[in-house]
Amino acid sequence: MISTNEIYNVLLLEFPYFKKINEEKRQLLCARTQHFIEGTDFIPRKGMELTNRMLILISACSQQLTLAFSKHYDYAYFEKIIVYPEKYLSTYTEKYHTGEMNTAGIIVLSWEDFYKGIKIDNDTHNVGLHEFAHALEFMDIANKDIDETFSACLDKFTALADHYLQHQPDKPLFRSYATTNLSEFFAVATEYYFEAPKEFAEREPDLFDILNKAYQQNTAPKARKITTNTLPKPLSQSLFFGDYVTNSNLIIEIGAYVILMVLSGVIYTKMPVFALLFLTGSLYYCYKYWFKSNFTLFESDVHIHIPLIRNLVKSGIYKKLIMDIHIDYSNVLYVSTDEYFSDELDSNFERKRAGLKYTLCYWDQGILEYAKLSTTNVNYDEVLRFLYIDKKVGTRLNGIYKKYR
Repeated sequence: MISTNEIYNVLLLEFPYFKKINEEKRQLLCARTQHFIEGTDFIPRKGMELTNRMLILISACSQQLTLAFSKHYDYAYFEKIIVYPEKYLSTYTEKYHTGEMNTAGIIVLSWEDFYKGIKIDNDTHNVGLHEFAHALEFMDIANKDIDETFSACLDKFTALADHYLQHQPDKPLFRSYATTNLSEFFAVATEYYFEAPKEFAEREPDLFDILNKAYQQNTAPKARKITTNTLPKPLSQSLFFGDYVTNSNLIIEIGAYVILMVLSGVIYTKMPVFALLFLTGSLYYCYKYWFKSNFTLFESDVHIHIPLIRNLVKSGIYKKLIMDIHIDYSNVLYVSTDEYFSDELDSNFERKRAGLKYTLCYWDQGILEYAKLSTTNVNYDEVLRFLYIDKKVGTRLNGIYKKYR
């Protein structure tokens, strides 16, 4: 087994990213690099002999992308890495490649090109970062284990990137290969995020900001920061979509809490300890599952009503009770739409669609939050088109990412 001490020494000498992070993160990177090596099958090709140094550098490159993830950082789906000494002829494209990501769970690398990519860390060409970015994106698309924040931000990035590719600037920041498709755009943007962060942040702040949230790192700390706070008041009262019933929700909530209190009081006379556990558990489930935040879409922002008990919890953080907040669309990552059906059958003996359930994922004070909306209005196209095209928000229909042009 390769020791963390050996990993530390190799990275300190040959891995530029290692010198940019603090000691705590260096120790974490070493531990995760060791874990990745132990769980991955490295396969040499063309008579190549893989040394510990090579295994360390390839594994550390994978963990560079996921260092800030609390879990799902080890690319569990990708169990094999094939390493060629130099550019190789791909059996898939019949062209010479420097690297590729295979959806069967294999990553292929040219060692010569990989090593050049990590040694020169400011030329925006890094085949390792490129292919491991593809791997993360594929795991998200294929519903494999992936970091929740990364997944949500990838939806937003795709909407922004699609808009960028349709309206390319006269002097684009990214090299031409990024325009191949949205997947390549993401992989190339990842290279720029780590190797040219200052220029990236200055020229394309929206794209840089969402990658900052996705990778949960800050590669350009001195760059102009994009404000991500919630809006103090609505920008517009022009309602676009939603049926807002704040007062009704509040009355139902208070009624439920009164019933829980009465039940707890009755139980307390017989079993005091159980009554306390019952009340605590009930309030927890109210907070976690029973009363969800809901939302309304306005032309210029999103109005979110937070249930009472969630507000009571948040008030300890925000120092004041915030019943309703307004979120700018730049902080809305995606809206997921799912159909629900009635028991009634149509002429084809299939259950009739009764309505839609929307879930809105947004970024608030550095945390992912969710809001719900259910409606019998089944015309989702107008809503999703508005979100994707006009507001650059990721959109999903029945779990599948949906793009609009």
